[in-house]
Formats: sequence, structure tokens, C-alpha cells
Amino acid sequence: MSAVHLSQRPRLMAWLGVGLAAGAGWLALAAMDPAVQSSPLAALAELCMALEAPALAQYPAVAAMWLLMSVAMMLPTAAPAIDLYARLSRRIERGRLLCLAGFAGGYVAAWGGFGLVAAGAQIAIAGAATNATAGATGTLAGALLVLAGAYQLTPLKAACLTLCRNPLAFFMAQWREGPLGATGMGLRHGLICIGCCWALMGLMLVAGAMNLIWMAGLGALMLAEKTLPGADRAGRVIGVALAFAGAALIVDANI
Repeated sequence: MSAVHLSQRPRLMAWLGVGLAAGAGWLALAAMDPAVQSSPLAALAELCMALEAPALAQYPAVAAMWLLMSVAMMLPTAAPAIDLYARLSRRIERGRLLCLAGFAGGYVAAWGGFGLVAAGAQIAIAGAATNATAGATGTLAGALLVLAGAYQLTPLKAACLTLCRNPLAFFMAQWREGPLGATGMGLRHGLICIGCCWALMGLMLVAGAMNLIWMAGLGALMLAEKTLPGADRAGRVIGVALAFAGAALIVDANI
């Protein structure tokens, strides 16, 4: 009984850690909703969306918001890989939980880097849109939809998604020992995940970075793509739909 309990504890800690971190991210994002006037995070949200402020002063708040989005939306999609790492690391006698934390931390760090880039892109796009015509803004939004849809159909997307759906293949090829090795594996797995999901995540630039409905929908789509049978094929259908929607938006913006 004791041995079973000890062998299961890291897996339990993994699932609890993912759930608590993702839940905290969602709660923080919900609290940032400007409609929640009593929330101390509402001011941060207003700063993120009030894009008239100087970019340099505004960047830390926008980057913090993207980091929260990355944790809330993407960490749950890594739960199967984190759970598998917890099972594969049973033979580690010391520092197993530290290795597990390193793997999860490396994954979050990769998406944190993505968030830093996305925050800069959001500020740049908002700055360009300030003086742009409605047609130019619609064209840009449509182009982003076409890009996201087209990427869903590429071999690179398929290759990254295959590794995300089959983390055992990733671990067999990339296994490293120790906490530093685990952190490196988490970072590499995060980069593969970015290769799979960056275009869908980038749709938040179109939807508005504080749109909780889009966050939940895209998060559910990316989780389904990685875990549900046949969802990879459904993702290609969604890609075609996004491309057509983007093309229609471009045409409409220029009529």
C-alpha cells in the first residue's frame, strides 16, 4: 500500500499542479475583465486594452496578460505529457518531484517566450490600427485568419501535432536525466507545442486579448486536437473554415 501510494504521488501532484496553475490563470483573467470593477486586476486589463499609452510603458502589463493566457489555455493541453513524464520517471530515486516541476516549468517558459513576442505584436498591431482605415483593419484581421487557417494544413503543423498527440515518441527521442535535463525536455516540448498551436493562439490578436469566450473556445480546440481521436482531422477542417472566413473578411473590407 505504501509503495503504491508513493509511486502515485508524483502523478497526483502533476495533475493537481496543472489544475491549480491553469485554474489560477483563468481566475486572474476573469478578474481582469473590466466589467468586474471591484477587481484590482481590472486596472491592469484597462491598461492592456488602452493602447494609446507609450508602447514601452505598456509592454509589461500586456506581456503579463499574455503569460496568464498561455498558462490558462496551454498548460492543460500539456497535462497528458506531464502525466506520462511522471509515470516514466518512477525509477528516479531522488528529486523526482523536482524533475517533474522542471519539466512543467520548461514548458511554461517556452510559452512565456511566445507571450513576450505576442505582447509586442499586439502593441504593434494596435499602434498601426490607430490611424488605419476600417478597410485596412478588416484586411489585416482577415489576413491573420487566412494565415491561421492555412497553417492548420501544413506539414509542419502535422509533424508538431503528431508529437503532441504521442508524447511517448518525444520522450524516447529526447529523454534527459536530472532536473536540468527535465527542464530542457519541457522547454523542447513547449517549443513543439508552439509549433503546433502558435497560429491558433495568434487568433487572440484578432478576437481581442481579453475575450474570455474566444480564450475558452480556442483552448478547448487545442486541447481536443491533442487528445481526442480524430480531432487532428477536424482541425484541418477548421483550418479550411478559418481561411475561407478570412478571405471573406478581406473581400468585405475592400468592397
